[in-house]
Amino acid sequence: MSRQMSKLLPIVLLEIQLHMIAALFTVKVLQPRYTAEYGSDVIMGCHFPVHSPLNLMGLSVSWQRKLSLGDKEVYKLNNGQEDLTHQDSDYHGRASLSHEELDKGLSLLSITNIKLTDAGDYICVVKYEGADYKYITLSVEAPYKRINLQERREEEDLILACHSEGYPLAEVSWHYESNLNASIHANTTYEMTRDGLFNITSILRVRPSAPGNYSCAFWNQELNQETSAHKSVVLQDKTSPAHNGGKSPISFILPICLLALFLLIAIAIKVQRSKSSTKLSTRKGKRRKFRQFLKRDLDLQTKDLTEVTVTD
Repeated sequence: MSRQMSKLLPIVLLEIQLHMIAALFTVKVLQPRYTAEYGSDVIMGCHFPVHSPLNLMGLSVSWQRKLSLGDKEVYKLNNGQEDLTHQDSDYHGRASLSHEELDKGLSLLSITNIKLTDAGDYICVVKYEGADYKYITLSVEAPYKRINLQERREEEDLILACHSEGYPLAEVSWHYESNLNASIHANTTYEMTRDGLFNITSILRVRPSAPGNYSCAFWNQELNQETSAHKSVVLQDKTSPAHNGGKSPISFILPICLLALFLLIAIAIKVQRSKSSTKLSTRKGKRRKFRQFLKRDLDLQTKDLTEVTVTD
């Protein structure tokens, strides 16, 4: 009996040791939460224990996106080989794993061109001499960073239009330099883009009697961020080009000058033709008189010759 126990004891100790090793296999997150800006890239990571050298063929890593209706597979490494068979289409070409860091026990997931729909909880699962997983939360921000402020004229009024995209829906306000604490009424509309962003346009009509500095501000309450754009409105002179349909005086003078030039050229051509015709008539007249003179002289000579002949 003691001999049987002595044979079973090493096996039991080995199983206990294996269970202890498996229990010690723990996945840890590098940080529990990540924040990325819309359109940028993010790298999320978790750490697992590795006894050098790494047995890559014995390592399996899986990143999944946790959803209420089921998980989405973001990336999978199966027994050391990349396996994208069941990768969700939302992450095709955007999700990858850093293989160079696996020897250090790091599972680093990279996602490029971040979308609003990428926000949520992710699961880092590692199987290597044991198995464990951890949750990581990704937040996506879409601030109203760039405001496009344009202007146009409608009769005597100046129309100012502010345009920007972001998330969530921002509050837009207009302010005038004489009272920066007071909001000016404007027409603000928005629509949702295909990427889930709010496309906001706010239009303000400025009267000629109210020149000065105007500003539009986009307030993102969730991110506690405000972005603004400014415009200086100058009192428009009624004699300025803007009151002539936006055309400068030269636009009226130039056609008149060109027309006068064409008339002068036409008159010059007509005069030249008249002179040429007169000269031609004069030449013809001189030629005609010369021929008449020659004929008269010839007739006189013939007459004299006839008279001389008769006398003889």
